[in-house]
Amino acid sequence: MLFLLNDHIIELASPEAHLMGRWREMGCGDPRTLRAQDAIEYAKSEVEGFARSGKLLDAQTLSDLAALVVAKTGANSLILKPTASGRLEPRLRTLPQIVLETYQRGAANDRLEQRQFA
Repeated sequence: MLFLLNDHIIELASPEAHLMGRWREMGCGDPRTLRAQDAIEYAKSEVEGFARSGKLLDAQTLSDLAALVVAKTGANSLILKPTASGRLEPRLRTLPQIVLETYQRGAANDRLEQRQFA
């Protein structure tokens, strides 16, 4: 399954299994007790924390957040749009698979072109 988090495409084989295997390391709390809104708020706070620190989201964090949001909401896209106050406003969507696949191919082509010209 593909998931879009802002401008990152994350590929997950089994989001629920991923989440159940990683929730303790993630620090999100027991996912069986979380509601969908809790999952969105957790993802939002994690992304805000990375943005404040100036660090980029690593692959493990992206996968963890994607698995949490998919497992708790069923959506395959979370866009966190910056507001005038500096906070992030969550936009949850279910996008057609073809859109995510196209975006994934485009991102892969961009990375390939960057390596060729580096």
